[in-house]
Amino acid sequence: MSFNRLTVVSRAIWTALAVILLLTACSKESSTMEPAPEAASVRTEQIFDREAYKDELTIRYFLLEGEDLMGDSFLIISPDGQTMLIDAGLPEAGTQVIDYLNRLGIETLDIALNTHPHIDHIGGFAAVAKEKEIKQFYMVNLPYTKSSAYNNAMSPMEEKKVPVRTLEEGDVFQLGDQVRFEVLSPPKGELPDAVRAFSPPEINDYSMVFRMTYGERTFLFTADIYKHREIELTASPWAAKLKSDMMDIPHHGSESTSSSEAFLQAVSPKIVIMSQNNFQSPNLKERLEKKGVEVYSTGLHGHILLHSDGQTIQVMTEKDWEPPQKGGGT
Repeated sequence: MSFNRLTVVSRAIWTALAVILLLTACSKESSTMEPAPEAASVRTEQIFDREAYKDELTIRYFLLEGEDLMGDSFLIISPDGQTMLIDAGLPEAGTQVIDYLNRLGIETLDIALNTHPHIDHIGGFAAVAKEKEIKQFYMVNLPYTKSSAYNNAMSPMEEKKVPVRTLEEGDVFQLGDQVRFEVLSPPKGELPDAVRAFSPPEINDYSMVFRMTYGERTFLFTADIYKHREIELTASPWAAKLKSDMMDIPHHGSESTSSSEAFLQAVSPKIVIMSQNNFQSPNLKERLEKKGVEVYSTGLHGHILLHSDGQTIQVMTEKDWEPPQKGGGT
């Protein structure tokens, strides 16, 4: 091969390599400029945008992060801006709840409500009550003085002279002018004497169950009641009050203790929220979805926001979640 022909071939090779390198560089540049699919689906800022839904009823379920189950905590804000925090998770979750309240610009809680004195529901109030002003504290009439979590939560309430009111079935209260609550459990006059051993089933069955109404929409909050109390409620004078558009599923979605078929039928919710930072209720989720229910879990979806104009209920989740693909063959 002559020198000239070799030169031509060499130039062609180098030109081809240059094109390949250029295309590779362009491909890398475009991939770094495009947001990752995961990032595009995260809506943390929207969840904590209080102004966006200031004229609506909002419920924000907080993801309490941790390796173990961290308990419940969610915030209700009425259309006229009144605030109500329900439970505050484990003691170590208290700082997370405070951070979430700060992000929403909340320094004062019009109402703080504890559904029952188990550590994963009352524990975080020890921190919250120190950092935030609480105008009124609601709870069941069940002093659990053998529990350090209970004592630590109640201590700042006493120091700040927060008014404490105990609630039972038949009690009614308001959050602002338009949001109404009816207490369906614990049974009237049974506490505190009904709880003697302070066993988990006893305390959970005497959790506060209450129904919230705003406009034409209804919301049922069931705390940690077991099937025993579920069945009693379905046969009680309050049975008709169970039917609701949205339900906070009993006992973090535990099927072994709660969510009897009779109770699910009595409530017949369209939307169910599972407050569980580590998702562990696939069977219950499937049961509900077969009934046409929309199911959301903090363990799958992160923070969850529900907002309502009194006619509809809209749900926004921090993260999208898709079930894993079955099979996985290539």
